Formats: sequence, C-alpha cells, structure tokens
Amino acid sequence: MLRTSLSVALLALSATCGFAQQQALSPHSMYEPQAGKIAASLAASTSKSPADLLTTGEKTAWKQTAPYAETVDIMRRMERRSPYMKVIQFGTTPEGRPMYAMVVSSDRAFTPAAAAKTDKAVILIQSGIHSGEIEGKDTALMLVRDMVITKLPHQADWLKKAIFVVIPVFNIDGHESRSPFNRPNQNGPEVAGTRANSELLNLNRDYVKAATPEMRAWLKLYHAWMPDFMFDNHVTDGADYQYDVTWDMAHHGDIGEPSRTWVNGRFIPELNQRMEATGHLVSPYGALRKLPDGKREFFVEVFSPRYSHLYTAALNRPCLLVETHSLKNAKTRAWSNYDIMTHSIDIVTEDPQALRSAVRASDAKYAAMAGDRNAAPVYLGGKVSEASHPLVYHSLKTALFESEITATKVTQYTAEKDDIQTVTHDDIDTTAEAQEPLGFLIPIAWKEIADELALHGVQMERTTKSLEQEFETWRFTDVKYAPAAFEGGVMVDYILHPVRERILVPAGSYWVPMHQQRARLIMALLHPAAPDALIRWGFAGSIFQTMGRIGAAQYLTVPIANKVAQEQPQLMDEFKKKLSSDPAFAANPQARVDWWISRSNYQPSGVNRYPVLQVWEKNW
Repeated sequence: MLRTSLSVALLALSATCGFAQQQALSPHSMYEPQAGKIAASLAASTSKSPADLLTTGEKTAWKQTAPYAETVDIMRRMERRSPYMKVIQFGTTPEGRPMYAMVVSSDRAFTPAAAAKTDKAVILIQSGIHSGEIEGKDTALMLVRDMVITKLPHQADWLKKAIFVVIPVFNIDGHESRSPFNRPNQNGPEVAGTRANSELLNLNRDYVKAATPEMRAWLKLYHAWMPDFMFDNHVTDGADYQYDVTWDMAHHGDIGEPSRTWVNGRFIPELNQRMEATGHLVSPYGALRKLPDGKREFFVEVFSPRYSHLYTAALNRPCLLVETHSLKNAKTRAWSNYDIMTHSIDIVTEDPQALRSAVRASDAKYAAMAGDRNAAPVYLGGKVSEASHPLVYHSLKTALFESEITATKVTQYTAEKDDIQTVTHDDIDTTAEAQEPLGFLIPIAWKEIADELALHGVQMERTTKSLEQEFETWRFTDVKYAPAAFEGGVMVDYILHPVRERILVPAGSYWVPMHQQRARLIMALLHPAAPDALIRWGFAGSIFQTMGRIGAAQYLTVPIANKVAQEQPQLMDEFKKKLSSDPAFAANPQARVDWWISRSNYQPSGVNRYPVLQVWEKNW
C-alpha cells in the first residue's frame, strides 16, 4: 500500500534444476500459512450464506472480484431481507457514481442522533480506498451478512453492543477502472481497480486537505457519526515474509490519553494473542532496514493525519490500519482480513463502554487544556526512536539468480524460513509539539481556511467588530517548496519564528475556540509546526510570494540589509551558521541579501507572516 515493493517480480525456481532454471509465474509468496489453506472462518460464513448473497470472491475461490454493481446489489438484497440494515448514499464520485454505506443496527438507529441515544459503540468499516486492494470489500459484506442474514450467533451478538457503518468500496471510480494490469505485483484477483481515484489523487493522503469529492463526503459522514472505532482495509507491497497480515494503529503521543491506555493496555495485546491463536502470524506495519554495518533491524513507520488512522487518532479515536500482503494468495488475504476484523470487534464489544469512556475522557481532557500555559504540550509530529528492544523477525531467506534482463544477480525469496534475531524500533520520539492556546483567529480574508475547518466539523464563531491589537503568530523564513508536485499540489517547508505584532483583524473574521471536542485535530490543522498543517498543503500559500516594495538593485537592498544587521546583531550568528551549512546559499549574493531583507520590516506586512493568530486571552 504505502511503499514501493522492496522485491523484484518473483520468479519460481524449478525444484529439480535448482537455481539454474527459472520459470515465470504470477507474483506469489514463497510461504503461505497452513491455517489459511482451510480458512475456517471464511468457510463457515460462506457455507451458511444464501446463494444470491455470495460474492464473486467467494464463488471463484478468491480468483476474481466483481464490479461495484454486485456490491450494491448485495447491499440492497440484505436491506430488503433485514429490518436491521439500511443503505444510505453519502456522496457522489467525480464520475457521478453514488457512494453507498450500510448502517447496521438492531435498534434500527440509522441516523447519528438515533445511534447516540442507544449509547452503543459505533464502528466504521472502510474498504477499497485503494481499490486494487480489494478483499476487504467482500469480507465487509460477509460480516454484515453474518450479523443480519445468516445471524451467526457470534456475529449477531455484536449488535447488542455496537452499531456499524460499513463502506465496502470508498474509491468507487478507481474500482471501476478495472484491468488485469493494475496490480502487477499482487497475487490476484485477475482483474482489479486502481490505487488512485478518477482525478489521479490518492484518497489515503487526502484526509486533511480534502481535495476530492469522495473525501469531502467522507468527512461529512464521519463527523456526523464520530465512530468510536474504525477499520481501514488495505493490501501492502514489500519484501516477502512469513507474516500473513500486518497492522498499524496510533498508540504513542499521536493519540490522546486515555484512549492511548485503552489501545496499549487492552486492544493491542489482545488482538495479537487472538490472531495467533487462530493460526495467523501478525506483525506491526514496518520493514527491515539494512544499516551501514550490515545488520538488519526492524523499524515501524511514522504517519501523520493525512492518513486515515492518524486522522482519527487526532480525534482520540482508534483506527486499525489492516495490511494483508500482496504476494499471499487472495484467499489468505481475505481470511486474514476477515479474522482481524472479527477479533477486533470482539475486543470492542466485550466491553464497549471501556472504549467509549476513554474516548469521551480524551475529548474532555484536551478541550480543558485550552489556554492553560501550565498544561503539557500536545504532540504534533514525531520520528522513529533510536531506542530498541529484542525481536525475532519472521522473514524468508533469499538467493541470487542470474538475470538475462539485467545481466546481474537478482534477489529471489525462497520458501526457507529466516527467523532473524534482531531488534525493533517501535517507539516514536516527538519532534514537534505545542501547548493549546485559548483559540485561533482567522481573518476573514482567509475564509478558505475556515471553510476547510468546517469540513472537519470544527465549531467557529464570527467576530462582530474589528480588532486592532497585538497578536501572537509566526514569521516564516527559509521557505522551501518540494521539488515535485504531490497529490495535486506542491508542499512547503519552512523555519518558524514566533512573533507578537500589531495586526488589524476585520469584523466577520473567524474565532476558533479550543474548548471543543476537536481540539487536537484543530492543532494538527492550524499549528504551523504540525506536519500536515493546512499551510503546508497550500492553504494561504500566497503569503510566501516575494512582493516586497524594495527594488532588486543591490545598491538599495544592501544598505537595508546592513541596517538590519546593526539593529539585530543576534541574527548574525544565525546568518553565519547558514553560510557554513549551506554552500549554495553562501555562494549566492542575492540569496544572502534576501535573507536579511526577509527579516526586516521593509516589505508588505503579510509576506511570510502566518495569517492565523493564536490567542491566549480573549479580550473582546
């Protein structure tokens, strides 16, 4: 899903001829779990199903997947047969296709307001955001069928404690762009959809910026229901190994406390134990890396709120990112996906109020921290820690074969287990954090930021009079744009300098109080130190334009630069460090002058100044 495959296209070697002869086959893992061949849970679900509710995956031994029309048809058939299920349209794709979800409730609580009255946990299941990674579509339909049609005792009991919102396919346009060539590094199905949507955007990078119609519809659905728990079902690429499923979930500073305690103390250990008891081999999402000394160590990945499971974590709500593996056969992937959802739902529904209490307490805690200068800072971003602890990583051994194509030796995975005694780096060090102000002010000219916050369910008020006073904000220096476009835009990086300046804020501007449920999400969106802050995604990007009133001639600019250096001698050390660390800068006379000009007052007041103001005391 998230990283380019670490292995070349796999070639099976003839057992009788060793490595001397190679035979081209479809990409496949050299290791399949024994229990996956039986896939008892899948078989039990399929065996109880009416024939007209079986998915194409089930009917073809998971070799094929059907167009979206089959999904809609099965949803409608189940809706007609059960009073406990309702199909809702929550959006429309860029190509005009309706986006459907199922709401499953034994109370017939088919609206957020009705669900809230039941005090049951709300669980969101989402599949097909990358629509070539598609077994989650079928397994989600199977779970709903188990609950309301075949009423398998175990699954039907879930409805006593939970309400489900199920999106079988999120990226519908991509799903319908079907081809046998869309996932060449995946072991089936024979024909599948694409990773990107019809606008060639990756929906699983769009949770913050919400540039697509699909994501804007999803945000409206999510913030109406505010699920207590979520699944996001994927298939990952990468090196071959013994594991049949990997997962990721925010469980460090990236999710609020006490939700974090529920995840670490209850969910993660229970999930791993139950999966292994049913024949699965599971691992946190990450990869082995070869270090300069030749050792291989395991590192988790660090995500930010542009991704599903970190977006919900910014709202103090756990989301399980499920990553089955592209090289395992599709039946193994479906079995792994079905079971990891089943065990997770079991954990939630065995004591749903433990999760709901943790989530509500987290919301209250961070809302109460607003404006408290003695409160702890809130996590904004991090990196993988250098700290580690022992790990046995279940990999596969490799061999080399001579490739006629490359004229070199190429790595080939074998079926021989390679249980590596190594270490895992699975902690996160905080690299960006900040205390919560009482609120933020967004001048009316930057309505685009306020409109984006509204998509995220943020509560705002409008100011009734003009305000002219000193406010806290930031100035940006060393502004750098990414060398290439990313997800329809060009991201920006910078160095932040806190400032206090006299600023006029017109009437009708937007006051964003932090005493609200979405306090941590607001920090992730508005604080410029956050890795997915809206300013980094191009919102209010015109503030970085060089529109200074000073001419470019150095006979005008150099005297001003000299004056700034005299008035602010503390900047000289910073300037010298820049010279020594950046040879290109040191060799560029204009850049050296511009560095000083950017720190002067001789330019439009709004250039390189963050337009969003943080407020610690509301005096209007």
